[in-house]
Amino acid sequence: MRILYAVTTCSDRVYAQLFADAPKKPAFQSQKYHRLLIEGLAAGCRVDVIANPPVNRSLLKKAVVRLPGETEGGACYRYIPAIRNPILKALAVGCGTFFKTLFGVGKDCAVIVDCLNRTTALAALLAARLRKAPCIGIVTDLPDMLGGGGFSKKMANFVIRHCSGYILLTEAMNDRLNPKGKPYVILEGHADIAMGEKTPSLEKKQKPRVCLYAGGVSRRYGLENLVEGFRMADIPNAQLHIYGPGDYVPDLEAVARKDSRIFYGGMLLNAQIVEKEMEATLLVNPRPTNEEFVKYSFPSKTMEYMASGTPVLTTVLPGMPKEYHPYVYLLEDESAQGIAKMLKSVLSQSDEDLFSKGNRARAFILEEKNNVLQAKKILTMLETSFRP
Repeated sequence: MRILYAVTTCSDRVYAQLFADAPKKPAFQSQKYHRLLIEGLAAGCRVDVIANPPVNRSLLKKAVVRLPGETEGGACYRYIPAIRNPILKALAVGCGTFFKTLFGVGKDCAVIVDCLNRTTALAALLAARLRKAPCIGIVTDLPDMLGGGGFSKKMANFVIRHCSGYILLTEAMNDRLNPKGKPYVILEGHADIAMGEKTPSLEKKQKPRVCLYAGGVSRRYGLENLVEGFRMADIPNAQLHIYGPGDYVPDLEAVARKDSRIFYGGMLLNAQIVEKEMEATLLVNPRPTNEEFVKYSFPSKTMEYMASGTPVLTTVLPGMPKEYHPYVYLLEDESAQGIAKMLKSVLSQSDEDLFSKGNRARAFILEEKNNVLQAKKILTMLETSFRP
């Protein structure tokens, strides 16, 4: 089996080269998601990546940037030229992806697309259909629950409807998106198998203790309640560190100026975030569970958190399989008061007990949910459902 993976991404080497000093790092969550999945697939088959670099006009100084092909993580990357003019960029992405897919598809080959990368996904889908190759769509969010114009949503939904099969985050997604019962696999995410090479250590933990959140810094994700709850808890020798972009950042920065226990660190490269997570005492995900979109989601940060070996406090997300529950601290009262109470309870434990909890979670996620094992589920689906 050979896979053509058409997506907006680039190698980690190129990403660091392009965005190391950029105040805003585009598509940093999807960058890690696709990088890990590509590496996992490459451990079991040949993977050729048709890559549209995640650059925009504000970051691209030259009119056109051509990146040479390269190999990283066992996969071959072939880049679409990055063009500053948005109209020419869309044409280059659409035409480049279409023809690279059309001429890249061979015998016993499947195409994988990210359905939310609309132009790239549509071009690859059309080429795959012409070559009668299966096109598997990755769906990490429901288009109808995202912002943006109606045409963008219609385009993403068109791609989803015409895919041959799916890679989904939750069963609720399948119930909503797959009425015809096409082949699918549920992958709530994938942990980086390479994290097994890092060794968590109590000696590396920051003092005073650090509670850390990394991800979208939005009220929608419960960040305001987290900050209020942490301040309300008033835990001695503890700080709250937050990293990421979002609509809550201006208010967060105002709070941080008044309260030295609150620190906002902006956006860092993922490798830097992982180091911060390993140095923290507790990692927190306060995402509310009462919104409709939550049952169709599984935050990628959950797996990254658990792989770090630092214990995790999370709300009881409906998209989280119950097999995760013994390995995390569950936040059932999502109010600021509930967060304060739970933070006090968790942080009343000794460093040794917290470290032990984190390491049990780390062992589970790296042994059961690493990117190589998760990718094997996709390969099994392709072998059983689409092999001639």
